[in-house]
Amino acid sequence: WGHTAAMGSRSAFLLLLLAAAAVQHASSIEVSFDLNASQKKCFGEELSKHSLLVSEFSAEGPISVTVADPTATIFSDKDKNQIKTAFTTNQAGTHMFCVQNLTKKGLNVRMNVAWGAQARDYSQIAKKENLENVVVGLRRVEDMLYTYRNRVINMRSREERMRQTNDSTSFRVIAMSVLSLVLIVGVGATQLYYFRNFFRSKKII
Repeated sequence: WGHTAAMGSRSAFLLLLLAAAAVQHASSIEVSFDLNASQKKCFGEELSKHSLLVSEFSAEGPISVTVADPTATIFSDKDKNQIKTAFTTNQAGTHMFCVQNLTKKGLNVRMNVAWGAQARDYSQIAKKENLENVVVGLRRVEDMLYTYRNRVINMRSREERMRQTNDSTSFRVIAMSVLSLVLIVGVGATQLYYFRNFFRSKKII
């Protein structure tokens, strides 16, 4: 029994590690791309509310960087070869990361954006709280799963809003169809009444 329980615990732990690895892969963007003279390029990512976000942009010439949430620009900096920022998101939704080349020649830009558990420095947390490596690893897994949970909640919330919008649109279409049918029937009845009286006045019928 003890052996079976141990096997079950190890299996559950492996599943947690696999889930955490999947979340870790989906919690960062690390990309290198080319920008022509004065060219601007943007990347979008769905982030949950109250997510820690750390971003770094670097190039061999001056660049401009802006970060915007669904309603406003929340960070902007320019005329630097390397730009870093870290903050906590105030609302859920698509966050845009835009980089513009400020030179008159082509540049290669390296962008590294991480959020949630990926944005935390667990080595500093371990030193500050005197945590063992195993505890730090579990803390990392817990944070990653929390990030994944928030992502799922946001996806469900968006799906619910879309469903409500579709239901509202369907109701309006049905209401307009019924109103159009009533108008057509009303116009037809009016025309029938008018022509009937007209033909009677002419003694045609």
